[in-house]
Amino acid sequence: MRAADVLVKAMESKGVDVIFGIPGGATLPFYDALYDSNIRTILMRHEQQATHAAEGYARVKGRPGIVTATSGPGATNLVTGIVNAMMDSQPVIAITGQVPREALGTDAFQETDITGILLPVTKYAITVKDPSKLAQAFVDAYHIATAGRPGPVLIDVPRDVFQADVEPCWKDEPSLIKHALSSLARCVHEPDPELVSKAAEILMNAEKPVIIAGGGVIISNATEELTKLAEYLMAPVVVTTPGLGSIPSDHPLMLGVIGMHGRIEANMVLVESDAILAVGIRFSDRSVGRFDDIQKDRKIIHIDIDASELGKNVVPTVSIVGDAKRALSELYACIASRIARKETRPFIQRLKAIGERFEEFMNNHGEPNRITSWRALKVIREELPRNAIVTTGVGQHQMWVQLCFKVFEPRTLLTSCGLGTMGFGLPAAVGAKVAAPDRTVACIDGDGSFVMTCQSLIPMAQYDIPVICIIFNNKVLGMIRQWQDLFYQKRYKDECLEIYLKRRASRNVDYVKLAESMGVEGAVAESLDDLRMLLRRAIRSGQALVIDLPIDREERVLPMVPPGKWLSQMVVPQGFDIHG
Repeated sequence: MRAADVLVKAMESKGVDVIFGIPGGATLPFYDALYDSNIRTILMRHEQQATHAAEGYARVKGRPGIVTATSGPGATNLVTGIVNAMMDSQPVIAITGQVPREALGTDAFQETDITGILLPVTKYAITVKDPSKLAQAFVDAYHIATAGRPGPVLIDVPRDVFQADVEPCWKDEPSLIKHALSSLARCVHEPDPELVSKAAEILMNAEKPVIIAGGGVIISNATEELTKLAEYLMAPVVVTTPGLGSIPSDHPLMLGVIGMHGRIEANMVLVESDAILAVGIRFSDRSVGRFDDIQKDRKIIHIDIDASELGKNVVPTVSIVGDAKRALSELYACIASRIARKETRPFIQRLKAIGERFEEFMNNHGEPNRITSWRALKVIREELPRNAIVTTGVGQHQMWVQLCFKVFEPRTLLTSCGLGTMGFGLPAAVGAKVAAPDRTVACIDGDGSFVMTCQSLIPMAQYDIPVICIIFNNKVLGMIRQWQDLFYQKRYKDECLEIYLKRRASRNVDYVKLAESMGVEGAVAESLDDLRMLLRRAIRSGQALVIDLPIDREERVLPMVPPGKWLSQMVVPQGFDIHG
């Protein structure tokens, strides 16, 4: 059999059911092998978008998403999506074509050292030069992508390797050398009982303990263990952006997202805390602000499967290497064996009351019927099913989503966190809908993000992938304008997205016509009632829809912690008093 055919058989054996990508000359043998397979192919319109779609699939399924591209520019177009997956610890396997082996190193047409480019931003990258090892390379890649802290893997394949005749054999388990590599990456140690005991002692003696849940809680499926421990300790829970969904937003102990654009009550509880249990987080600057301040006056317990994260930015009192699910389970057992369940802690109710006052303030702020991001998201949340999957682009709309859109289940909010990739939302929604065809999938996007990857509307129409896309249209790069407003004396430069035509009035992109030109219905929501009606119709009909939602360009996302400041230095909207 051709090595390409054996590769496809190995992929089927691992349960691969869909590939996102664009074919090219170097990958035509691979596509020819896929022709007779049970693997569905989704033709995207840009390779970066194909990678985001694969990541959207991976986030929903909890298993690797597969993307493929040809050599040269096809491969290099994958880079942003692969770095995004690396930063957010998502298992994506990229299969790229390469020039024939005899042409390697000759600067042949569309030759690029994609392995060298991607080595620093993948868990593993290899150019397969032995056709007999191609199928095994995929099995190894699948194992490495999912072992320990997940991440992307690259398999680069010269065209003649795809075409070579080989024996159809491979092992379902990773080969010895790859197994050693993946074991190193796995970092799955049994949680040290002594360290677990020390952590339990800190939490039992704390007056104001707080749990920070990061993306690692969702990746390890540890949401139940997290909630059980929080309820036993009566400890409030806050989340990082990747951790949204670790605990339902309507849980009594949930205070919301922390960070630069975090909830007031969530940031305040960290400032007031005397002990922090941080699970599956990186201690990003956007999440906790100044690293030196968070280490003052409080004890920190850090649990992570990746030992390199422990002590990298914040030096914890206790560091526990291990899977979040196992570590939280053992920590709960240790505490439950020593003390009775804690009663209600008064400071939680005080902080939740601040959050409720803030929500009321935002809902009633300004003209009653005016469309604001806050009010629009309230309508969207009311109309979407509880288990709907929502993706976002990057910008002001993303920060509004993390502030006020309630997330009830894990793997239902997909957003670019570590890299902050504009344009992530729409192609990720395509991948999410392919992964969960029976669930409602909506992309909440900004006009700046949307235009970067709007071509993803085409495969939505071509393959009947009914995603609802709501464009928060303020005609500017909103976050750029906000920073130029706050930190650059309102010296606005290149933040406006309107089209200025010579001798004619300025105009904006007509997103309805744009959507319809790509085969998807579009509509403008002139009011919140329009938005509600359009959402109901799209959900009822199961059809793709693009909704153009006008937003005031002067709207600012607040609260905000200025860069380089501590969480206590939040800037809140004018007219709102934190202390009542």
